[in-house]
Amino acid sequence: MLHYWFLLPVGVSISALVMSAGVSGSTLWVPVYLLWLRLDPPIAFWLGLFTMLFGFGSGVIRNFRDGTFDGVLVRRYLLIAIPAALVGGWLSGSINQAFIVALFGAFLIFYAILIAGRTLRMRGDTDRHDDVPIAIALLGGALTGLISIGVGILAMPSVLRHRSSRSPGVAIGSLVMIIFFTSLAATIGRMRPSLISVLRRDSSQIIAIAIWAVPGVVIGGQIGPRLAQMLPSERHTRLYFSAVLLVVGLLTLARAAAIR
Repeated sequence: MLHYWFLLPVGVSISALVMSAGVSGSTLWVPVYLLWLRLDPPIAFWLGLFTMLFGFGSGVIRNFRDGTFDGVLVRRYLLIAIPAALVGGWLSGSINQAFIVALFGAFLIFYAILIAGRTLRMRGDTDRHDDVPIAIALLGGALTGLISIGVGILAMPSVLRHRSSRSPGVAIGSLVMIIFFTSLAATIGRMRPSLISVLRRDSSQIIAIAIWAVPGVVIGGQIGPRLAQMLPSERHTRLYFSAVLLVVGLLTLARAAAIR
């Protein structure tokens, strides 16, 4: 039970970081499980989603108490993202995940550089809009089901510029809720019979990991929303987000190499 004690501080750090940036926690947890703990890819992907649900669940409670979210915006995204995540999760066992993860990792790096470049050229905040892009919600949900990440990263720029996002803290709070419920659907969608048998086989190791990782992400879930509320402007939020995205992209490429 003491073998995985280090996952407690790791969990606090990961949970606080990803929720302050509006990025799915599995983007950092799956590399930990794949590269550090050397778990099999199916377990690493599922356990990454499972672990982040506790951290984001803690963040959802914090944002709900603080009122730092927009309920209408969250529901409009989830109506599209949840069905896509269920389908993507079910199909995840029948695709070449190494190729898709590598492709998406390269996309993340390009996307991070693009966002940072545009932000540095900005003269104040960008124009507001009232739309919920169906393509982004659909693709984000499907990718979350397939490779555990997608909806938060793709939806972040749109949510940040939405007219109902009164501040960066409200935008991040809305993203935390979108990511949580979409990831919950992806976790359920991945529960194929083959994965269930593997989880049963390695249940003792999974429990030993969860004993330390879950409390860590719950604690970090209370810290992340507070950090998001401290961000002073959209410009700072976008630069912070692009930096986190760049790190995530590099880790995602490393994750693809580990799957091979």
